Amino acid sequence: MIEQKKIKKDDWTKTWTSAAAAIHGAIKYTDKRYLDLIDVMGLTGHAFRINIDPIEINAAGPTALPGGYIMRKNLCNLGFTSNLGDAEVPVPPDKLQHTIALIQESIDRGIPAIVFDLFIPEFGLIYGYDDEEKVFHAKDSSKDGVVSYEEFADARGVLYTTTVGESLPHSKYEMLRMALDTILDHAHGREWQHIFEGKFVIGLKAYDAWTDVMAKRCADANGNAFNIQVVSDAREFAAKFLHDLTIKWNGTNIVERGVRKFAGEAAKHYQEVALAFTELRELFPFPHGGDPLNKGYAERAIELLRKAKEAEEKGVKQLEILHEFMKNYYAEKWIH
Repeated sequence: MIEQKKIKKDDWTKTWTSAAAAIHGAIKYTDKRYLDLIDVMGLTGHAFRINIDPIEINAAGPTALPGGYIMRKNLCNLGFTSNLGDAEVPVPPDKLQHTIALIQESIDRGIPAIVFDLFIPEFGLIYGYDDEEKVFHAKDSSKDGVVSYEEFADARGVLYTTTVGESLPHSKYEMLRMALDTILDHAHGREWQHIFEGKFVIGLKAYDAWTDVMAKRCADANGNAFNIQVVSDAREFAAKFLHDLTIKWNGTNIVERGVRKFAGEAAKHYQEVALAFTELRELFPFPHGGDPLNKGYAERAIELLRKAKEAEEKGVKQLEILHEFMKNYYAEKWIH
């Protein structure tokens, strides 16, 4: 069992992964409000994501994901159907009205809508509206404020919205199996990328792209520091999520015991990943970013990234063992 005291994070109610924060913020208003942010980061796979720009480690990396696909899959893992609006700009008036109606319908049901680029280019929530004033009440990591319908329509690229639909009776077994599907698809680069194909490198190969940029001394200081901050935070959540599985799964049958065993082994490796990123975070503090062009710092960063990749590869192998194990036991209730 890993020693959580080695991980510096002491507030598990906040994350640098805005997509997961927005999902957690929305489902707090559903029957699955018992899922905390650690659960959401783990079960959606966001705790295990890494998305690297292979040119300069651009700050856009952490949010440059196929939102329509990823967010709906995330919600499916948590046991929800979902609804999507992703009209390309310029947005036709009818699609704008349909998107606004989709948001209002969700708010009327008491569940905030998940959107992108409200006040800054991150995921956030729209939780209220005033049709007479034609404004939304919204919040993201930067502020809580008002966005006019006109400002909302002035999107860059895509007018993105996802709303939570029906809650399905998924058991913890099914949620974990689906989470492992998501985590392993990302780790091995099998995740559907579409418009981001070739622009970013995901999963285990992202480490190689990152070290390549550092070796060429091409890293953007702010972008490098931001990516370190996001991935570091995510891997701390990954280690914590896996560690918590060894406690929450009670060991009353072979599946429970298997989860505890394999998750515990994986947790040790993800703790090593998190610890490597802790040192990276100290070398390149966000937001000013340190000096990634400095030869000594860059070489140390390469060593730490390679160490993190080696540990993550071992962690992924344990998650593959757990995945194969769980696929053999689809019974949700088993008296043995």
